[in-house]
Amino acid sequence: MTMRARWSDLALVPLVFGVALFVRRYALHTPLWLDEQMIARNIRDRDFGELVGRLGNNQSAPLGWLWSQRALVSLFGTDEYVLRLLPLLAAIGTLVLAWWAGRRWLGPVGAVALVTSVATSSAAIRYAAEVKQYSDDLFWTMLLLVATMVLLERPRPALRSYVLWWSVAAVACLCSMGAMLATPVCAMVVVGAGWRRAGLRAVAPFLIWLAAFTVHYLASLRYVVGSDYMTAFWGRRGYPPADAGPRELAGWAWDRLVVLGRDPLGLSPHDLELVSHLFWLLVVLGCLAAAWRRRSFGVLLAGVVVFGYVLAVAEIVPLYMRMAIWILPAVYVAIGFAADAGARLVVASVRARRVHAGGLAGAAAVLLVGALLAPLIVARAGPQRVAASDERAATRWLAGLHRPGDLTLVLSSSRHTVGWYADSLRPRQEPVFAPPPAGAPCTGTELSAVVDGYRRVLIYGNPKPGQPTRTGEQLRADAAAVGTVVATGSYGPAVIALVVDVRPAAERAPAGCYRLL
Repeated sequence: MTMRARWSDLALVPLVFGVALFVRRYALHTPLWLDEQMIARNIRDRDFGELVGRLGNNQSAPLGWLWSQRALVSLFGTDEYVLRLLPLLAAIGTLVLAWWAGRRWLGPVGAVALVTSVATSSAAIRYAAEVKQYSDDLFWTMLLLVATMVLLERPRPALRSYVLWWSVAAVACLCSMGAMLATPVCAMVVVGAGWRRAGLRAVAPFLIWLAAFTVHYLASLRYVVGSDYMTAFWGRRGYPPADAGPRELAGWAWDRLVVLGRDPLGLSPHDLELVSHLFWLLVVLGCLAAAWRRRSFGVLLAGVVVFGYVLAVAEIVPLYMRMAIWILPAVYVAIGFAADAGARLVVASVRARRVHAGGLAGAAAVLLVGALLAPLIVARAGPQRVAASDERAATRWLAGLHRPGDLTLVLSSSRHTVGWYADSLRPRQEPVFAPPPAGAPCTGTELSAVVDGYRRVLIYGNPKPGQPTRTGEQLRADAAAVGTVVATGSYGPAVIALVVDVRPAAERAPAGCYRLL
């Protein structure tokens, strides 16, 4: 069967633009950063069976995603290109699904707006080149939304249609925690809309999803739910204030629109509050426009966003940053419907040969969508910022200079970098500068004692933004006190990469006090 060209296919232009943005970010081949290193060490160092259960380094990811990554690593190695291939494909897949949805349900203006929203999404661009599962959250949630809308528009779906839908939801459950969160909303809409037409046929295949969820929970998710580490990590971020009353809760919900506009939506930082509220106004109008087309469409799109708030109020999933990525497909589809409805009102006004309120409102909606998306297009098309520090090169440089018997001192913030790129740098210790109170003796270990018995010491670290840099600065000074720096690597303004020849104990100057981890 051939596919005839439509005006909606103009959305192929932003699709190609989006693919170019994703591939450009992927092609930078940047070193893995801390979060990537921690999950990548699980993928590299564990086999398929060992990925079942609690992961190391306080990490969590869907089992299907972990196994897919492990398969790629087994076949092609651990280069950054390999590790980031699945996230890239998922991001491109999200774009393709957005184009297909626009082609099926929207006109040219709506389809272009929908695909452009995805193509310029800061979350989609970032996670298309990051060894994390969030790109898969976008893909599987978008696929689940599209599959739900296809099912909803069928007058009398057969049993096999419901079996297929629940099967898609089951696979999404194994591969994406975000899609798992969206499934209850999609399922309620599917069952609610299909009950009169299909009765138990709409519900019975639920057992397919339940089996997949049960297996996933027992194998992986139960180690994530209620995690003390994650609870401490997120704190109150993404949740309403404790013991908030109705007024405080409403204020939090309103303020959350700006927070989500910053991340994960990545809207223009100029007048962010106004831009965010206008954007969410368009989302509301888009949900209404979708409901005008088919009531269940509007309920589906609005339901995903509302459910995100429900989970945050219940303190189950924070509505913040990457934890809110799963609501974005519904948001972007709603923007497409808003732009499409506006364009249709303008066309109706032109055909009627008179200006009326509907035409003016439609023109305003289309212009507002364009005004919000245009700065994103310009910003995303601009030059890419490259990380100032190259930890990959720094650790490999040190590994090339390492000799048997050398001591390596590594800042705690960089232990995963060394473990990933240069695990041969052993023996290793992690010093933390711990100066005693004035006049008190050192309760830790003086650096002179740490290096006792070694002829050479290799020192490495890259303090992360927001972390104390004092240990790194002190190590530089103390290195000169206990030995002679014979090699220095220049791999970024904050990176410490030193090779030190240790002097005899009698020739060492006093050095700092450290705790060794």
